[in-house]
Amino acid sequence: MPSPQPAAAPAAPAAPLIAKGTSSLPGTETSRRLLAAAEHTRPLTLWGSSSMASEGGDSATPVAVRIHEHLALAAAPAVVHGYGVGATRSAHTLLMRGLDTPMLLPVGEPAAETGAQEVELDSGLAPHGPIRIPGDVDGVPGLLDGSSGSWIFRPEDASSAGVRGTFRSALARVAEGSRQVLWMGKNNIRDVDAVLEDTQRMWDATAEPAEDTLVLGQWPTPHDAVGSATAEAVAAVNQEQQRRYGAHFLDLAGLFTTEEGLSCPPLAPLRLLEQASTQDALAQQIAPSSLRAPDDIHLNGWGNLAVNWAIVQRMRELRWL
Repeated sequence: MPSPQPAAAPAAPAAPLIAKGTSSLPGTETSRRLLAAAEHTRPLTLWGSSSMASEGGDSATPVAVRIHEHLALAAAPAVVHGYGVGATRSAHTLLMRGLDTPMLLPVGEPAAETGAQEVELDSGLAPHGPIRIPGDVDGVPGLLDGSSGSWIFRPEDASSAGVRGTFRSALARVAEGSRQVLWMGKNNIRDVDAVLEDTQRMWDATAEPAEDTLVLGQWPTPHDAVGSATAEAVAAVNQEQQRRYGAHFLDLAGLFTTEEGLSCPPLAPLRLLEQASTQDALAQQIAPSSLRAPDDIHLNGWGNLAVNWAIVQRMRELRWL
């Protein structure tokens, strides 16, 4: 689990000496605003699964394109926390965000040397992917680790072995006061109601729910071609979230399955619309192969570049930047 990124204090430039006999400030008002660090910048927290983790972003482009890295540059000096974890479901995002606080039920005996204890969650949620969540069990700090395929609670202090109680994610404190970008639910997309409910709970958890969240829509892979069950689920989730969130919903399916979207500035040099494979993809209403990673379920570097461009454009429209 990525640790929270510390806010790096920008170096304070030495103020040029004002010539004796003048009270004017150096530069123009515009240049002074540009070079001055913004005050009271709000952090940005990214939640979701493998797409938010930019899995596949190291293919096709000369250098890897990672969403959290690009947004960190765009949002500077604000801190960006990236909490995308591959293979997770929308329920795991709620657990990471601290919106679900399950009881941990010990299984067997703790390890003598480390105090690590296999546990089950009373919610019944099973681990998926390399999920590791810092938090505490009734005040005992540690790490809830599901990366092995089973839940293991690893206390910071081995003498605290055998704890039993309510787990609370420490990431809730990291996210407090933050704006957020959500790209969650693709791995359980067929459970439309659960994806919509879980996303809504994330939306409602912010300080100002009507202003603080940007929801990214799901994009269709070759497994989500027109007529498939997943295509119908993706469309249902996207349509409902567009209705609920309006300008705070970003239609990535439209970005990757329309001529206008495929001609956006970061993709224009690829001349995608002149490629036969792109026309085939448009007919199936899926993202073109030129934007997909080799596994066909993630975006490659070019696809992530387009997503970054679309996010930054929308954040500017929302006056987040």
